[in-house]
Amino acid sequence: MLHRSPELHVISSGRQSLDELLRLAESAFAGGMNFFHIREKQRTARECMDLVLALVQTIPGSCLIVNDRVDVAAAAHCRGAHLAYHSLSPQEARMVLYEDQWVGRSVHSYAEAQEAHTQGVDYMLYGHVYASGSKPGIQPRGTEELQRITSTIQVPVMAIGGITPENTAEVLRAGCAGIAVMSGITAADDVKKATQAYRQALDRWEENKA
Repeated sequence: MLHRSPELHVISSGRQSLDELLRLAESAFAGGMNFFHIREKQRTARECMDLVLALVQTIPGSCLIVNDRVDVAAAAHCRGAHLAYHSLSPQEARMVLYEDQWVGRSVHSYAEAQEAHTQGVDYMLYGHVYASGSKPGIQPRGTEELQRITSTIQVPVMAIGGITPENTAEVLRAGCAGIAVMSGITAADDVKKATQAYRQALDRWEENKA
């Protein structure tokens, strides 16, 4: 998994209609998004498959990652599948997916990151790093453990949870390969403009680093 520049992953919230999701993904892609995660817990496999088939008419299938539904990711042969604690294990997912597809996993601690690395994931989402509206009342994890993970485990890690354009540089300094954003983009009045703000923050970091 190569990283020429920090990645921007956008994650659906499960609150939009099919038409809204199509417009959202198209706008986010135009704004500089790298990958779009279909995180639609309330939808059936059939509905998720129909969503993927509609999305590939708008953005490349290589940009689409399906959360939890490994069957849909395999059937659509999109970029890959993202796993949660209740999903198949990475090894089980590999039995279903094509060889060129990615397997990602959400982790919340150094121990979970070690386990995911042992299981052969292609990338991880670590969070929540900052206070997040989707995790009310739960203490954010900050960047200290995140830095420990990125400095010792050789798997790309994306920071998630309360990420804004303003704090993007901080998580990149902690060694992240990119960021994952949900409400900061999906709930924005202007999705393309919001995505561009994150993309610019990532690009500024890359330019300053060089």
